[in-house]
Amino acid sequence: MYDFTLSHGLFSSANIDRGTRLLLKALSQSWDQDGVEGRPLPRMILDAGSGVGVLGICAAGALLGPQDRDLTLPLGEGPLGLRVRSQDRDELARCFTQYNAIRNHIPPAVLEAHAEPLLAGPPEARWDLILSNIPAKAGLPVLEDFVPRAASLLRPGGRVLLVVIRALSERFRSWIEAAGCPLILEKTGPEHMVFAYGPPAKETGPDRKGPIAPGVDLMAEYPVYQRKRGAYTLGGISYTLDAVQGAADFDTPSAAVEAAIKLVSRLKLRERVFSPGDRAGMGILIHEPDQGHFPLWFAHYLGEETSGPWVFSGRNVLALEASRHNFVKGGGPAIPETTPAVEPALGTDSLGSGTFSFIAAFPEIVPETDRIAAYWVSVGRLLRPGGVLLMALPSPQAGAFDRIKPEGFTRLGDIKRQGYRVLGYTDRAGV
Repeated sequence: MYDFTLSHGLFSSANIDRGTRLLLKALSQSWDQDGVEGRPLPRMILDAGSGVGVLGICAAGALLGPQDRDLTLPLGEGPLGLRVRSQDRDELARCFTQYNAIRNHIPPAVLEAHAEPLLAGPPEARWDLILSNIPAKAGLPVLEDFVPRAASLLRPGGRVLLVVIRALSERFRSWIEAAGCPLILEKTGPEHMVFAYGPPAKETGPDRKGPIAPGVDLMAEYPVYQRKRGAYTLGGISYTLDAVQGAADFDTPSAAVEAAIKLVSRLKLRERVFSPGDRAGMGILIHEPDQGHFPLWFAHYLGEETSGPWVFSGRNVLALEASRHNFVKGGGPAIPETTPAVEPALGTDSLGSGTFSFIAAFPEIVPETDRIAAYWVSVGRLLRPGGVLLMALPSPQAGAFDRIKPEGFTRLGDIKRQGYRVLGYTDRAGV
């Protein structure tokens, strides 16, 4: 038996979804058949798109004995040579996967959770088994790329085992055939289809795909993630932007971004707070930048270089990659640091206290949770004396956030737009 904690902010928040259950059933039957045929069980496993960690944790649990569940084992010393890498583009998913692994007595030495794109990882990593309940909303180019790329990451004799919605099953079957991969198993459920396939019968030469490489421009190197390129004009400033699959604001900037731009202009922050003499060493933090509309606009608004750091934080690593790409390509004054973080205080501690003169936050509110007060903790830790905070929230949460404003902060302004409010604050009166 396994015990999983789910999240209202992640896929299938009420129960383990049917697709995952069908995949686990197929995996169990496959391993039973492997036992009959004397085929060795996998030791290197990748759970691609882990969510709260169900697939990777169940696979590890099935392969570990009770004596192998020592939670104190250091990384890289898993029993039986077993290693599971669970990956998801969402930092919240990484946190839940890590938590659920410990809850189910899977040692960190066995299972490591990462916030990263599908099939990212060390260049040398190869897998006996890749599991995925692949999200249809990733977009057809990403799904099509997944099939041969996953196959190229298999060890000899390895397998990819994935579940898809039945509406996409014929596409996946054709992609597997086009990749030259043997189809080992198909299993049909009421709403889903499971496919198992192996590495291609022949090497594909210099075009053979590898893992998504860390530390590169994701949008430039992997165009399957790019949705569209658009030109925008907001607040009298024009810019272009490449929208990425799997992040918000891919067609137009959100109402929250538009309200934030209007508030920045109304408050004349460039003249009142960010005058040229104040820009030396000034740091700027944008939390949840989505496609990068606000940070790119703000860089053009400031109009001059700032010598301090630019940092983008947020849950979705694809959005962080898109924001960094668009910021650099659009003429931003620095290469920003990207930091996966559910909220700024959870992920940016390494930057030190009092680092930023300006923080703009566009939080993704998780239903049925109350973390609004945590943002004041983040601001108190990260904002420099005299700095400015812009907080963009749905109107009900904005009111709650304003009511618990700590002593010493002054509200500078308030803009409402299409159900959102953007509030501006400073920790010095009279700015």
